Amino acid sequence: MSASLATFRLLLSPVYPGSLAPEHLADLHKSGLTDEPIRLHRIRSIPPVMISQLLGFDIPAIRSAYLIPFPDPRGGCMDHVRMKVFPSFKEKKYLQPRGSGVRLFFPLLTLEKVLYGDAPLWAVEGEKKALAVAQLGLPAIGFCGVQGWHLAGSRELLPDFDYIRPRGRVIELVPDGDWRTNPNVRCGAERFAEALETRGARPRLVILPQEVAA
Repeated sequence: MSASLATFRLLLSPVYPGSLAPEHLADLHKSGLTDEPIRLHRIRSIPPVMISQLLGFDIPAIRSAYLIPFPDPRGGCMDHVRMKVFPSFKEKKYLQPRGSGVRLFFPLLTLEKVLYGDAPLWAVEGEKKALAVAQLGLPAIGFCGVQGWHLAGSRELLPDFDYIRPRGRVIELVPDGDWRTNPNVRCGAERFAEALETRGARPRLVILPQEVAA
């Protein structure tokens, strides 16, 4: 087991109380999240000494971070380390170990609807935004970045999509930005839609209000 994974499991174990620093809790509330889903998802502040242990590299400029565990649809959490850092590093708000790849984020609030329902599924860029959509009772999943739906060098959907049964299902695709004006967002979103169509899904691109997309 890697040192990063061992530290990750320690943070999620009963040994660690799982508290949130006021700054981190305020950031989550600013994203529209309430206390119950924050607790349910075990989002927690990382002791500063553990940040480099989790990442596998040191960034002295980072003064704090909180961990966002990714629920495993089969139960428990994925062995996937992802954190929000303060301040942002080279315009990146979120960091994870190098080479750790991408996974889908499954909000627990609507997990049953995601896995077994046939209502439109909201595929939302960003873990916190996906969780905010799930708070509304809508089945939602999160993807990390406009290219976060596939592995590097592939245009096929991540294996995590195998849990969803997309055939025949409307999928509301919500990129974090205006795909009409940003060529990179448009390219990623359209390729995502094409990949969903190959699995029999019915994707629809959603335009976020500017104040939400920002």
